[in-house]
Amino acid sequence: MRCMETFGQALRRLRQQAGLSQAELSRATKWSQSQISRAESGNSVPDESTTRLLDTVLQAGGLLLTLQQHDRRGVLVPPERAERAPDLVLPTDDPWSVSDVARRLHRTDVGPQTLEQLRGTVEDLCCEYPWRDPATLRGEAKVWLEYTAKLLDSRVTLREHRELLVAAGWLTLLIGCLEYDMGLKRPAEISRNAAFQLGRETGHGEIIAWSHELSAWFALTQDRLRSVPSYARAGQQAAPQASVAVQLAAQAAKAHARMGDHDQVQKMLDEGFRLLDKHDHPSRPENHFVIDPTKWDFYAMDCYRLVGEHKKAAEHAHEVIHLAQRPDGTERSPMRALEARLTLAIIALREGDLEAAQSWTEVALSTDRRSVMSLAMLTGEMVSELRHRHDNDPAAAALLDQLLTARRALPPA
Repeated sequence: MRCMETFGQALRRLRQQAGLSQAELSRATKWSQSQISRAESGNSVPDESTTRLLDTVLQAGGLLLTLQQHDRRGVLVPPERAERAPDLVLPTDDPWSVSDVARRLHRTDVGPQTLEQLRGTVEDLCCEYPWRDPATLRGEAKVWLEYTAKLLDSRVTLREHRELLVAAGWLTLLIGCLEYDMGLKRPAEISRNAAFQLGRETGHGEIIAWSHELSAWFALTQDRLRSVPSYARAGQQAAPQASVAVQLAAQAAKAHARMGDHDQVQKMLDEGFRLLDKHDHPSRPENHFVIDPTKWDFYAMDCYRLVGEHKKAAEHAHEVIHLAQRPDGTERSPMRALEARLTLAIIALREGDLEAAQSWTEVALSTDRRSVMSLAMLTGEMVSELRHRHDNDPAAAALLDQLLTARRALPPA
């Protein structure tokens, strides 16, 4: 007695031959993964329109339509017959039929020009992160994320589907960064997790790694220091050859610095510099999700300040301010310059120069583009220094009042 092939068995076989998971077939056909699973298990049979789409995507040549009709009548088809389905009136022996199916498989409402424009826009938005108003940029990024979602709802190829998800991943990472800059911790974590899921779904190591970098940054600024190295290792494992590994090493170094582990600080800085040396200078270094050599002074500055190496910290801070300046005198990286000035203010406090500390602080706090959580962390560090070293000094009262006023004006954590 010959074996029979059901619709579900044929669906599973054809899907596996095409190298598709149930989730990938679901995205290609807009038929839910649970429905595909039930059909493959023999618990349901789709309607004719869904079957036609499945037949086209899997290049079944009418087989699934034949089996759908027979299964709905409770009749099984022998596999020898099912392979060819000769009784189905389709031009399966026409030499042009395969190319016609292939053409239909690549039919799309998106196309390469739209994808290229979207990629360019996403990169432009990421390049504007250092200097644009975070609320405005966040709103614009959300508009483009919604546009990307609409493209995903249209007719796209599997390759286009993945590219759109990648674009959504970068936009979601950008939105998460901006939300955290604004002090919106919960929305920022939701965006970070969404980016992680998009990275995992597309197999995009860099997006996964940057989602871990955001976790490290969040933990660092929330005083969850022991979590930072774990996030850094997870990110480096996701994209060991990408430049994000440099920033992950820097975040780990900052955490070790705050924990007072000088040896680990130097070890992580050396590791980060070694990784940085492996990468060419990027074509658009202003992209927030690209690491370039000029960022290294910023990372080192923070670490050396925290471990008390004031001379090195000051040298790096002055270099950060210099690199942040455009030829016309405006700043291309105002947030980095702000933190560099507060670093110089903290060093001045430690050296007993209240006048210099006041001067650096006034310029820093006049900066409009800022990251709320990082600013809260640094001004808190300054308040501690003032109370520890200048508690009874009347000259320090004005600076302390200025810092406390600035902290009260920050959005609630």
